Amino acid sequence: MNRRSGPLGLLGLLCLATTMASGAATEPPLLELSVAHALGELPRFGVNLGARNVWGADQLIRNVLQNPGLELGHDGALLIVGRVLADGVQDESRWTARAAGFWAGANFEVLSGAAAGQHGRVLDNQPPAASDRVRGDLLQLEPLPAGLKPGDVLSLQGQQDRLPAPLWWTLGLVRSVAEPRPGSPGQRALHLIASSSQPAALFHHLDALGARAGKLLPINGRWTLSFWARAPGSSPSNLRLSFGRQGRSNWLQQEFSPGPQWQRHQFDFDGDDKGPVGPLQLTLQIARGQVLLDDIELAPKLALQVNHLAQSAFRAELIDTLQQLRPGYLRDWQGQLGDSLSNRLAEPLARHPTRYRPGPNEQLFAYSIPEFLRLCGLIGARPWLVLPSTSSPDEALSLGRLLAESQRQYGFDEIVVEHGNEHWNSIFLPAGIAKAATLAEVADRVFAALKQGAGPAVALHRVIGSQYVNPATAADLLKLSRHSEGVAVAPYFHYEQDSAQTLAQILPQLLHEDAEPLQSALRIAAARQRSVDVYEVNFHTTGGNASGAQRNAVLADPAAGTALVRRLLQAALLGVRRQAVYSLSGFDTYFAGTAGTGQQRGLVELFGITRDLSQAAQWRPTGQALQAINQLVGGSAHAVACRGQACPEITALAFADGRRWIITNSAARPLRLILPCLAPLRVNSAAGSGQTSACKRGRLELSVPAHGWLSAQI
Repeated sequence: MNRRSGPLGLLGLLCLATTMASGAATEPPLLELSVAHALGELPRFGVNLGARNVWGADQLIRNVLQNPGLELGHDGALLIVGRVLADGVQDESRWTARAAGFWAGANFEVLSGAAAGQHGRVLDNQPPAASDRVRGDLLQLEPLPAGLKPGDVLSLQGQQDRLPAPLWWTLGLVRSVAEPRPGSPGQRALHLIASSSQPAALFHHLDALGARAGKLLPINGRWTLSFWARAPGSSPSNLRLSFGRQGRSNWLQQEFSPGPQWQRHQFDFDGDDKGPVGPLQLTLQIARGQVLLDDIELAPKLALQVNHLAQSAFRAELIDTLQQLRPGYLRDWQGQLGDSLSNRLAEPLARHPTRYRPGPNEQLFAYSIPEFLRLCGLIGARPWLVLPSTSSPDEALSLGRLLAESQRQYGFDEIVVEHGNEHWNSIFLPAGIAKAATLAEVADRVFAALKQGAGPAVALHRVIGSQYVNPATAADLLKLSRHSEGVAVAPYFHYEQDSAQTLAQILPQLLHEDAEPLQSALRIAAARQRSVDVYEVNFHTTGGNASGAQRNAVLADPAAGTALVRRLLQAALLGVRRQAVYSLSGFDTYFAGTAGTGQQRGLVELFGITRDLSQAAQWRPTGQALQAINQLVGGSAHAVACRGQACPEITALAFADGRRWIITNSAARPLRLILPCLAPLRVNSAAGSGQTSACKRGRLELSVPAHGWLSAQI
């Protein structure tokens, strides 16, 4: 949903981000701005909610434990047929390669070609002959689909990994059993069996980035741990519980003997998270006997009066941050490419960890589509869903019906659905389709079913991701797809940084990057009356030979906010209406050293526009800028006309016939601006100092600092 800014009063707000100017103390150039042609309705800028994790800044969910129902993992992937065999197929590449027998028992469905819609079971998979260095595994299918040909796409899905408790750590003999507690929505429980020489234990670790980040999940106030347990043996078993932070005494330390019948146990405790930084650990352990465990929750206790939080799975700090940010779109990208629709809809205690790439560290525990839609309704954002690329038309049909219901419940005036994520990117190819014609066919089958399920009352906007730096990929998809409203791209900027460059050299270069690939894609889309959307945008400074400290100096400068705002305005002025910044939270990420330079792999403080969610609204410069401008964005947008020599340094939008302005200055010197006005203007800087600017004869003079951004409401 698109909410306009509040009523315009006689007194407005101006926010400035400043950086040190390097020029001589000369009179700043004077520019006169005025409202130009209309650009149409422009929603507020959006943000990627991102994936949750428990070790870093992305702790999004109130129950801080992943896989609380102790369910088995779910595996999904796409296989592109390389050869059709007498009883199966051979993968055309090694992307879906697994250990021999891994896919045995999995389900398959053909998503493209003459055999589309046929499905069955995988009986076995085996690696190719040693001499075959190109193609991948051989899969035996039952039945073999009629009409299957090389190039066709198969979706593979199943519970293939028998690890007893994915995303937990175990000690001793721990088994997953199909004996859930009574009334559980899940299918499994965990059986701990101790021996005379080996205890059995279940562990969950949290907040493990350490000293470089500090405490990202502070444990303060009233918390509760609850779970179900029973001791099936004839002799009593003492279950020992503890929860605390390394380097200090535990907040929770209990020992008791569960009974022979399933029973829910709850332990409330008070956190007082003072002392050293260290990881958090929850432990449930027995020294003898055996115990069954199920449905575990560890969360802060909510005050009874906080009804909106009780209805949401998300942490209060996250909700507060989003309410301050007021995103126009919230994009649900968690890495869910191989997930099933039933799992995307499941409640937390029945939901499975999922992955689309092999490896024990690839499992993720995603928030569900209903939880995500509820959050969008709560904060007033339009949902942007990423549909797993393994989805079938039948799954899409069911999802469409759910979206129709959510539209009625929350009043969404638009729902964006994106097929997969970056199909062109090798990182995602285990669940990606690189060939444009095949991708368009698969996406169209799903999009058509989605629209059928949603019905005509739901304003669906269906898109396929395209590579930003290669507009030809957008041209191919727009030509081939018949059931999409457009393509989506990611115009990241400042990809590389050289160690020899100073901040004074980097900022002018950063603030003058063009958007030529975006212009090309928009020209192609306009010819076919389709849209180009921005699914991700931010700094992407992971290349070059600069150190982490040098990169972070740029990201910490107020001009980083200017660069992000400028990129968003660039796209809006070119005609992009839907944009989602990447991402809400993320403390840091790795960058690769450049070969031959001696620069090693390091960490850079990307991609979160907040530092973390230990408390609400811990904005980085990019987040501070986005939060400020989103208070004014919305409604009818206008381009801005400029008179003066330094006009090329200005990127600007106006709203409400010139009563709201967003302006960036790419110059390394301040610029004086004259705006049309009707009333005095209260001016505040990012540092907090304020002044009043007078409106004289319908003109208001302001100054925008070097490399600064400005948002003004008159």
